[in-house]
Order: sequence, then structure tokens, then C-alpha cells
Amino acid sequence: MKLKNLAALLCGVMILGSSLCFAAVDGGLIALGKIYPGMSETDLLNAFGQPVYRDGDDWTYQTFKVEVERGIVEKVSTRSDTITTPNGVRVGQAAEALNSTFGKADKVDYDSDGVEYEYYSTDRTKKIEFKVVNGIIAKINCSLNE
Repeated sequence: MKLKNLAALLCGVMILGSSLCFAAVDGGLIALGKIYPGMSETDLLNAFGQPVYRDGDDWTYQTFKVEVERGIVEKVSTRSDTITTPNGVRVGQAAEALNSTFGKADKVDYDSDGVEYEYYSTDRTKKIEFKVVNGIIAKINCSLNE
């Protein structure tokens, strides 16, 4: 009888554990092109030069924007379809690309103008967010998870 109880307990723990799982995206996949959260300001400037527009910590380039704080890229975002994530997801794709590429989202927020899907890195230090409007990816944000 004790063996049956132990087996039932182990099954319950396994089921509970599987329901608490998250997408666990490799941190190297949380980037846009060659820009990633945690990149140094110096590396950003060496790779892309000066921004088109700069307002304090907010820097605007032709196809992306970054927030730079204390010499580190905190966030990179785009609404352009010319820049992709390392695994090829881009603005303008159907939202189905998210599940097939990243798996089930860690967090889903429904707004009046669309849906936001969030995925966290395996170590939870970074996240990538996709704004989806009418089933199409409209914006991508990669940031340090605070």
C-alpha cells in the first residue's frame, strides 16, 4: 500500500512541476540583429555608430531604438520588418511563428490594441516581448528583466 501512495505522490509532484514550467528561451536568442540587452554602449557605438536621434537614455537608429543606462543597453526594440531575432522572427509575421519558434509564452497580456507575449531567458535575466495586433507581430522588445 505504501508503494502505491508513493507512486501517486510522485505523479502528483511531476504534474505540478510540469504546470509550472516556462518557455526557457536561451539568452542568446533574446536579441534583435546583433543588438542585445546587456551589450555595452561602446560595442553598440562601434557596431552601429551614432544614433539618428538621442534624447538622454533613449537612442533612435533607423530600424531600432535602444535605452542605454550606465553604459549598458537595457532595452532594444523595433517596429521594422528589416531586423530579426537570431532565430528569424520579425515584425510582420503571423503570431503563430511565436509558438513554433519560442514555445508557449511565459506571460500573455491582453490590451485594447492587441496582445503582448513575453518569454524569459533560462536564467530569467532577460526577456523578449512581442506586440501582436490582429494576429500579426507589430513590435519586438528585448530587455534586461528587472
